[in-house]
This record gives sequence, structure tokens and C-alpha cells, in this order.
Amino acid sequence: MINTNTPMGYHIGCATNTNDRFRASSGGVGTSIIRYLLSLPDYGTSITFTFDVTSCMYVPKLIYSEDDINICGSIYQDIDLIKFVKENIQHIQGGMVITCAPCQVVGIRQLLNRNNIKNFILSFCCSGQTTIEGTWQYYHFLGIKKDDIINMQYRGNGWPSGIQIWLKNGNKIYHDNYTEPWRTIHLSGLYRPKRCYYCKYDTGRNADITMADPWLDKYKNEKLGKTLFLVNTEKGQCIFEALSQLNLIESHPSDYNTYAIAPKA
Repeated sequence: MINTNTPMGYHIGCATNTNDRFRASSGGVGTSIIRYLLSLPDYGTSITFTFDVTSCMYVPKLIYSEDDINICGSIYQDIDLIKFVKENIQHIQGGMVITCAPCQVVGIRQLLNRNNIKNFILSFCCSGQTTIEGTWQYYHFLGIKKDDIINMQYRGNGWPSGIQIWLKNGNKIYHDNYTEPWRTIHLSGLYRPKRCYYCKYDTGRNADITMADPWLDKYKNEKLGKTLFLVNTEKGQCIFEALSQLNLIESHPSDYNTYAIAPKA
């Protein structure tokens, strides 16, 4: 049963796998959930994201094993996952676990349910998407040519981290999270999809579990990060309890007031 109004619980925690926790955006709880579900017979498919050098952007990819998860932190690039799932529905094996933007949760769940595909959906707190052209403009502001980039990450590799760009000449460029010129690009709205201006889904309450960055004073000195997450469904609660019992994640209870200020602090 999906409860779109009141979450079953608020929590702050992290993955006990320190490598996953370090490489993820904040805490690695989402990665732990995906790993666990792919180890079960009911879930055989997930989606990971890889950086495509030719197109200079992240692209989605179906995976069938936890070994194929590419941990790359948050991706600040608008990706049409509903279209991707629809075009690849015949390649889904068993149930599917997927992470998507709040505005995509209902569409993806309906699509999977119509095709009798068991599903577990993770979502996150969203402040509006940015098209790939926004990232390309970011490179332009930094004086970087797309052809010189071999990899990049928007987040990950420690907390709170930031944008990391690897170049063909061996150099690496790093800018702290949400600093210039990315801040101006994001706030300008010039590279924001039109649907974001009408969207009221700042949080994916229709997902089984929703995650957010805990931008709170007490976590400012964190080096590996923590995940603030909401358990929204009975299915989500069962998986949360299983991961806790197996010591795949560690967490403590939180509350609405903490959640309300954490993504904006």
C-alpha cells in the first residue's frame, strides 16, 4: 500500500560498507538497498548510469548484478527514465529496483505494474532538474572543451564533495558543491526543463523510500556522509528492517522537522 501523505518513518543513517558510503553522494543507503535487492530472487534488474565520452553526458544502462553498479554520486542531469524503461521493458528480468526523480515515480510504477513487473522505487528530494546543456555551459565557463573530458562526476567521493572533471591530459578539476558557476547556472532557470516550473513533487512520497542530503550543522564535518531517508510504504519498511538486521545500514530515527530544513540548510 502506498501512503502519499504521511511517511511510516524518518531516519538518518549510512551504509556500513565504507567504500560505498565514500563513493556515493551522501551516506550510500540507496546503493545498499539496490545491492541487497539485486541479491534477492525477486529482483533481477536495476539501472545504473555511466559517463559516455562521445556524447559527453551520463546515460542509463540496465544491469542484472550488483557487480555492475557504477557508483557515481548524484547526477545533476535531466534524464528521461520513463522513456528509457518503456523502450527497454522487454529486457527487464524479474523485478526491478530503480532510483528516479519525484516526477517520474508514478509513471514508472504504472508502467512496470501494467507489465506485471515487481518493482521497488527509490526517489530523492529535488530542487529542479538541469538539462545537459547546463553542464556543457558549465564547461564553457571553465574554459574546458567537451572533447577533452574523459569522465566527470557531479558528486561523490567524500562528503559533501563537488563537481569533478577528468581530462585527457591527466589533469583533474574540482569545484565544491553548489559553487560558481554551477550555482548561477542552476538558479538562472535557463537550463531547467519546463515541467519543473509546474512541479509540486519536491519529494518522491510515492516512492517506497525517499532520500535527501542532510545539510545540517551537525553533519558539516562529516567526511563520508549520511543519508536522510523517509520510509513511505510497507514494502519500504520491510526492506529497511531487513537491511538493518543484516547490518548493511546503520541508522537512527529522525523526524519531519529535521527533514523539512535539512535539504535547504
